[in-house]
Amino acid sequence: MSDVCLLLEGTYPFVAGGVSTWVHQLISSMEDIRFSLVCIAALPDPSRTMKYTLPSNIVDMKEIFLHDYEYESERKKGKKMKGYQVLQDFHAQLKRKSFDHLDALLPLFREKPPAIDDQEMFFSKDSWNMLSAFYEKYAKDVSFIDYFWSWRTTHLPLMNILKASLPPAKIYHTISTGYAGLLAALAKIETNGIVVLTEHGIYTHERMLEIVQAQWIYERQRKGFRAEKELSYFKQWWIKLFEFMSRQAYKHADHIFTLYEGNKTRQIVDGADPLKIDIIPNGINIDFYSSIPLKTDKSEIRIAFVGRVVPIKDVKTFILSAPGVIRKFQNAVFWIIGPQDEETEYYKECCQLIETLGLRENIIFKGRMKPEDIYSQVDLVVLTSVSEAQPYVIIEANCVGIPVVATDVGACRELIEGRTPNDRQLGPSGMVTEVASPDKTGEAIVEILEKPSLYERMSITGKKRVREFYNEKDLLSRYLNVYEKYL
Repeated sequence: MSDVCLLLEGTYPFVAGGVSTWVHQLISSMEDIRFSLVCIAALPDPSRTMKYTLPSNIVDMKEIFLHDYEYESERKKGKKMKGYQVLQDFHAQLKRKSFDHLDALLPLFREKPPAIDDQEMFFSKDSWNMLSAFYEKYAKDVSFIDYFWSWRTTHLPLMNILKASLPPAKIYHTISTGYAGLLAALAKIETNGIVVLTEHGIYTHERMLEIVQAQWIYERQRKGFRAEKELSYFKQWWIKLFEFMSRQAYKHADHIFTLYEGNKTRQIVDGADPLKIDIIPNGINIDFYSSIPLKTDKSEIRIAFVGRVVPIKDVKTFILSAPGVIRKFQNAVFWIIGPQDEETEYYKECCQLIETLGLRENIIFKGRMKPEDIYSQVDLVVLTSVSEAQPYVIIEANCVGIPVVATDVGACRELIEGRTPNDRQLGPSGMVTEVASPDKTGEAIVEILEKPSLYERMSITGKKRVREFYNEKDLLSRYLNVYEKYL
């Protein structure tokens, strides 16, 4: 049995990024705590590799694949499915936005043998009749074919979670809501153990942004040019699914941690008990980052975006901010630093945009780089995300003494301008701009670069702020205190 089982969806140790970095810090800082990992992914991928070397205090690792199924060619004759009424009641309660009945649903999937399995759920005549009844009652104005496939696409991953076994642990710590959060709720119901939830970004908000832009979710084409105020039936279906999973995680968690006040407010609106919530910001290794030398050679001005090349990071706004800056500083070069393989179509669109602007020599994709190689070679860091939690990039750059331009999302403003009165007294360590505004982003870049005294003040402020408020040793020790309370 491990001391702490971490429930991880689409992150550590197979995906690099801020959340994964935080998980690695957490495990590495607590050598005496035995960790197990449950890693949730969409499908098995033989080509994927670990992006981190696992610390020796990880004693077990299990993987769950949401879309990995094996079906028998024919359904077993004579097998009867029990619990249809329970399932029907459960869906009726969800329609009424009642989220308190997961306990009644679990035995259908987790008893041995299960009352409901994949074969019965999706291939039996009874399940077809239930699905048809749901359609007639709730959705007869939309396409049945799309309803059928949406049902399968949403329910098959849920079944893989509902029937998943968990490694024994004293504490279950989920690093998001979503499928990992639902698994944490199951752990609470089955073991009555301690459940801790840490949300970096608000899962439902981030998924909603993706769903609104999604092309793979069917939307009926309408004639005319009148803008639609409401999302399609099927996009609402996906959003309600994620709301359900988040509410289950909030309900069953003993402790909820998030990174900043804005996240806490959103969690409360989404159903979390405010008495359970505490704020623990991200922190970094002060000694490491403060040892990186600040770039002084200005023969080439390097402006860096540091992050994944994906739509939620809005790399296109960073690219579109470049022409105005280059007109002012002919020696300016824009670096895009980070993985390009997560959303390959978006990466291709960014490359095409650079070609269209005629800036192939000025905007360069650098791929992954070590932190010491990034921050010793750039003059300014820019984040243009449409959604963030508390990005490490701002803290890291400021610790080195590099000012940051960032959009007004997540904790970016409080990282740059201060969170508490004492913090705000230090002054700004960069500038905050509007979302999806290349012009405002470019103007902020120019203002900082053309005023050396402003740059220096921001540089000094950033170093002070990180040292006083974002030391990882101080912040991770708070998690250790929570763990030790129950071990």
